[in-house]
Amino acid sequence: MTTHNTISDLLALAYTLLPNNDKRSAEELGRIGIELESRSRLAHARVILERALQIDPLAHPEWYLSLAFAHFREVAGNFAADGERIIIDGIEETDSDFLKASYLSVLEGGDSAELADMIDYLATSDDVAVRFALGHSLLWRGEQERALTLLRETVEMLGEGEVSLGLDSYCGAMNWMRGQGMAIDLEHEVLPYLERLIHFAPNVYNYRALKIQMYQTLKQYDKVKAAALQALETFPDEETTMVALASACEKLGNDNSAILWYNRAIGAKPSYARARIMLGRLYERLGIMPQAEQVFREIASAFPEYYAGKLEIAYFLKRIGKNAEATSLFRYAYDHLKTFEKAAVEQHPEGKQFMAEMFSMDLPIVMN
Repeated sequence: MTTHNTISDLLALAYTLLPNNDKRSAEELGRIGIELESRSRLAHARVILERALQIDPLAHPEWYLSLAFAHFREVAGNFAADGERIIIDGIEETDSDFLKASYLSVLEGGDSAELADMIDYLATSDDVAVRFALGHSLLWRGEQERALTLLRETVEMLGEGEVSLGLDSYCGAMNWMRGQGMAIDLEHEVLPYLERLIHFAPNVYNYRALKIQMYQTLKQYDKVKAAALQALETFPDEETTMVALASACEKLGNDNSAILWYNRAIGAKPSYARARIMLGRLYERLGIMPQAEQVFREIASAFPEYYAGKLEIAYFLKRIGKNAEATSLFRYAYDHLKTFEKAAVEQHPEGKQFMAEMFSMDLPIVMN
């Protein structure tokens, strides 16, 4: 079968397969859906993965997990409850220990003794995919040392050259923990497995993205640049790689190339607010203020439902002295944030300043 690596090609193939009702089509739809979720085409991923699971609901627990994350990661709207429901449905359909272990990363509350028993039971599994999922969940539950021990033990269970479901989550978790200051040798404990994954499935974007992220964590920006350019040869429309490349160019002192790649990322996905924010900050650093203001203001029209983006506009407007407009926009955007997003704003240096000023002026946050 012809390899399809651009978003448009993946979508074209998927929508020709949607009317089919055979397992071979389901396999291809599941692959495409997971790929689109990893590349942040969340609405399309949901449609495609739902169809794959309608055709074949029992064979692939990882489809349920990817579909759930296509809900959890959605910025606009409140999809979290739907994501949790999907994982529960998957557990009921498949009785998959892999999904049970994955569910622990989002499970809150519950009987602590029952939860401890479940973790102990899953930790005795000889299925490396289950153990990788459990290690990932323990990490997000705050048990970093236990997660690290389990992940290290599990990866040693792989045979020479073996690839397993969840090996990419091992790589991602190890990279995240290194970024938090834990003693992990990424070039020996992670890079060989990333190279194994890329060799095994060269057309899976997530493996290339993890390699780029690893070099970002190590602050090896020349290697970020090289890995990003290599990824773009296979995934030429991938906007997150373009931003990684732009950021690396900026760190390496090549601002003109950075501007080029930020703009290319915006062209590839006009709603990509992060690219506009980083381009705006670069223009601001260079003192090119008219372009900086234009780029920041465009965030609101390019992605109207992204209220965190409106906060970035407010921060910029305040920095250039447009205080009244900045305060009005901040209050409006803050009012529309989810609870966990508000908590993050209240810890943000510029967010704290806005909050303090409004309290000092006796200006409560406007509530609809």
